[in-house]
Amino acid sequence: MSHPELKDAGIPIIDISNTSPEVAQQVLHAASTFGFLFIKNDGVTIPPKDIEDMFELSRQFFKSPREVKEEYAIHLENAGGKNKGWVAMQGESLDPEGQKQGDPKEAFNIGEPQPSLQPLPPPLSTSSALISRFQTSCHTLCTNILSLLDIALTTPSWFSSRHDQSLGPSGTIFRLLYYPSSSIAVSPNQQNIRAGAHSDYGSLTLLFRPPGNAGLEILKDPDTNAWAPVPVIPYPEELDSPPILVNIGDLLSFWTNGMLKSTVHRVAFEGGEERYSIAYFCHPRDEVELEAVPSAVIREFAGNMEGRMELERQRKRLGLEGENEEGVVLTAKQHLDRRLKVTYGLKN
Repeated sequence: MSHPELKDAGIPIIDISNTSPEVAQQVLHAASTFGFLFIKNDGVTIPPKDIEDMFELSRQFFKSPREVKEEYAIHLENAGGKNKGWVAMQGESLDPEGQKQGDPKEAFNIGEPQPSLQPLPPPLSTSSALISRFQTSCHTLCTNILSLLDIALTTPSWFSSRHDQSLGPSGTIFRLLYYPSSSIAVSPNQQNIRAGAHSDYGSLTLLFRPPGNAGLEILKDPDTNAWAPVPVIPYPEELDSPPILVNIGDLLSFWTNGMLKSTVHRVAFEGGEERYSIAYFCHPRDEVELEAVPSAVIREFAGNMEGRMELERQRKRLGLEGENEEGVVLTAKQHLDRRLKVTYGLKN
């Protein structure tokens, strides 16, 4: 099932249960046009019961006492190190210029379960099997999507092999998110934004939202600052549960000379109720070099003005304007470290 256009943000729904060249082209078109796509969950790769159980577990955790969560604060060794652990309310700013007070949300970051899960607070610690299983399912789905991009770009196993977690560690993060109600979180200077305008750092992001948890918006036109809402359940007459939302990250856009779009998005106070979501941020292995992808399709696109503009927008977001980096090849870890420094103000 695929729809060329939806109302609002216009993101298509794609059924990837059939890994045909036609489906691969649908994925490539969505990734290069919108930077987002909906995946119809096949109910097997990621069982709906696991999604429900993860949301229930997330609710239990965020309702636990602050002192319990503080023991596992982000970046602490007790929480597993850099980019792992609990992010307190307003503890990060995804848009430092536009959201100077920090985003009114909490989060908990969990690294890949290789070779085992990081230290976790209760109740997460008593559900390690569910968490590990869910992470594995998410990575399987990401690998399937990357394999489809390999088919469309005629780069056999290029993307999928570079995300093989059995070959080494990566910056992949599984993230639980909680946004309190507007009556608790909003201050006069926050402009009703729950998560500031940003693009994601890695290759692919899988986003899970329960019904009724609206608020996500994508930047449709940077020139006019026009935003469009992303529905939780597009075409509700055809779908009885939310499809999985996928978006392209900066790294995959860099890798393809801007052909795949890393679209800026944010979370607004739609309705003002408390909101939960779960995100899986898929990254390549740390040591993978972001060398040019050997694809004739991408080489042809490299000279396109649209691609150059997309990469320049990303350089601006990274604060790399004016730097002469011609010929410099970053690793996936170096790329991620740059983004984390901006988000958390890290020195190392």
